Amino acid sequence: MMVNAFSTALDQAAAIAAREVSAQELARLYLDRIARFNGSLNAFWITTPELAEAAAAAADRHQRSTALGGVTASVKDLTPMKGYPHTLGSRAYAGQVADVDAFAVTRMMQEGCVILGKTTTAEFGGRPVTDYGLHGAARNPWDLATNAGGSSGGAAAAVAAGLCAISHGSDGGGSVRIPAACCGVVGLKPSRGLISMGPQYGHGWQGLLTDGVLARSVADVAAGLDAMVGHLPGDPYWTDADPSYLDASSAPSRRLRVAFTKAAGVVVDPEVARAVDDVAASCEGLGHVVEETGPDTQPFRDWEKTIFAAAIGSVPVEDPGLLDPVNALVHEFARGLTASDLVLAVDAMHRYSRSVVAFWDEYDVLLTPTFTRPAPGVGELGSDPASAGDDHLDWLSFAYPYNCTGQPSISLPMGRSRAGLPIGVQLVGPPRGDSLILRLAVELEGAQQATVGVPPGWE
Repeated sequence: MMVNAFSTALDQAAAIAAREVSAQELARLYLDRIARFNGSLNAFWITTPELAEAAAAAADRHQRSTALGGVTASVKDLTPMKGYPHTLGSRAYAGQVADVDAFAVTRMMQEGCVILGKTTTAEFGGRPVTDYGLHGAARNPWDLATNAGGSSGGAAAAVAAGLCAISHGSDGGGSVRIPAACCGVVGLKPSRGLISMGPQYGHGWQGLLTDGVLARSVADVAAGLDAMVGHLPGDPYWTDADPSYLDASSAPSRRLRVAFTKAAGVVVDPEVARAVDDVAASCEGLGHVVEETGPDTQPFRDWEKTIFAAAIGSVPVEDPGLLDPVNALVHEFARGLTASDLVLAVDAMHRYSRSVVAFWDEYDVLLTPTFTRPAPGVGELGSDPASAGDDHLDWLSFAYPYNCTGQPSISLPMGRSRAGLPIGVQLVGPPRGDSLILRLAVELEGAQQATVGVPPGWE
């Protein structure tokens, strides 16, 4: 099997296992590509070649039987790796070094992933674009004048440009799915409680935040989920994992009841809306029952604002002048919040979630846009700090509600705009329905509805 930088992670793992290529050769291939291409992309802000070489050599010696043994990966800068800088994308934390590995990082290492470095992120994960933070903008390989999305922007750009085989990300309101949609790759936000946020955090943003996976195929993200799932004693959210998401994703799919909607109280770009219609038609062609309808998720908006502000505002900062202007305003706003404000917002979110989740009593999957329009220009979205919060939430209108409910959702690349930018479409499953949406995603991928291409000039 011949593999290259744009081969799927699973194909690369198979080639390593068959000794057609070594993990060390692939690690060096990717490190060389990072050295050549990252200057214009800014996907990685730091590489870890010694760590990568050691992990690759170990994978070659032991011929791991894990699905991703010897496969190159990246870790988002919001997530700690022991002994390496952990800046949170912020000038206020430019000198911080992690003293512990995050649970997801530990699991990836146990599964034999070869970590190449840490990817660029929006400061504290506070924007859905990767701008303004310590390490600058992560650019979109489909058009360097546009943003890679965020806050896992570097993670998505790295996969899309062939700088790693699979990326770790995190998602508190769309931060895996949005950059995946911007960069034309697959991005999975799993169910709340599948992946421990420990040992450094009790929970993430009152349960809004979870680790996730970005990759070039649905099977790759399923394998990536398998490589991260698990718990630590005392985790406040706990969802038992399926035996194997990779195996489940390839299982035959039953006839599904698929709802689709393009309504969220905001304007949706016609090209994005057309992509949703096309995928709905494809679902019908695959034999599923399709109906245009959806739950009302607009009430989540104000609760999301309060919980997000409290989360960002809880990060200790001695000098607010070092912050991204939007986060500086959020810190100021958070000082006016009371503990009761936060408790009331979280309780209201959970209460209303029950009525939204009840929609899945009648339907198996909801199909929506991932974003309301394709990737914006670098520095464009949220350029005015005073209106940035609403600008961001408008763009995220189909994403953040499912952080509130904790449901699994996946963004699939569903074509290109007239300007050549990727368009993503989202599948949302019932609680703990990760395997279900992965199976439908594989079907759509097999029908060539979901296509991960190679951006021109990155070969």
